[in-house]
Amino acid sequence: MEILFLKRENGYPFLPKNIIVRMERLLEKTSIKKHATPHIFRHTHISMLTEARVDITTIMKRVGHDDMKTTMRIYTHVTEKMKEDASQKVQKTFGNILNIGIS
Repeated sequence: MEILFLKRENGYPFLPKNIIVRMERLLEKTSIKKHATPHIFRHTHISMLTEARVDITTIMKRVGHDDMKTTMRIYTHVTEKMKEDASQKVQKTFGNILNIGIS
């Protein structure tokens, strides 16, 4: 299982508490009201990989999951781009189906 950690230039990992404090300071400077932790980026990353059509096995290896159900159920989220792509596929495949036989 491969788990990636953010590391400083000297090779030592960032302390999670320091990342949280930094995120809180940055969020105070924005209009974002949602409570966010560094873990939210894990969800975003996996959703972006899914949106980019990276295969599930590669995603699982990249994020250290052994169970595909965990990855699919918890971490993949439907994005606006995915919704648009689905609509375009339906339109392309079935768009003219209602026009058949109508004169």
